[in-house]
Amino acid sequence: MADFTERLSEVMCPLDHHHPILVSRAGAYVSNYVDLSNYHRAWVLINVGVLGQATTLDATLQQATDTTGANAKAIAGKTITQLTQAGGDGDQILCIELRGEEMDGAGAFDCIGLAFTLQGTAYLSYWIFGCVPRFDEVPVTAWEEIVD
Repeated sequence: MADFTERLSEVMCPLDHHHPILVSRAGAYVSNYVDLSNYHRAWVLINVGVLGQATTLDATLQQATDTTGANAKAIAGKTITQLTQAGGDGDQILCIELRGEEMDGAGAFDCIGLAFTLQGTAYLSYWIFGCVPRFDEVPVTAWEEIVD
């Protein structure tokens, strides 16, 4: 159980990320699917910079039965409100939190990915973290450096 003496790097592990870039092709994108079977929770951080003229951006968490994205489907209630350039929605940080019980465990869904649909251009990045490990501390090999 997490407490105030734990280091966040011991209870949160970066599982996938996309460095900030300009995405200029309209279409659908999906992150790598990551295995959450060793974590009770996931935390997804989305950083959206400038949105191009008439741009819209949607994002939702999907679940799958393996890291190739087999049987992928949306996770209910894990979709951001659409961002639009017309609505002045650029330069935002968003997060999606997920508890393991919100996934279809009976269907053996234990992997997640982040799906984007973009119309226009946007600067964006994201990080997917596995949180609250089911067993020992998370491996620190996913971090380049930890300053305590």
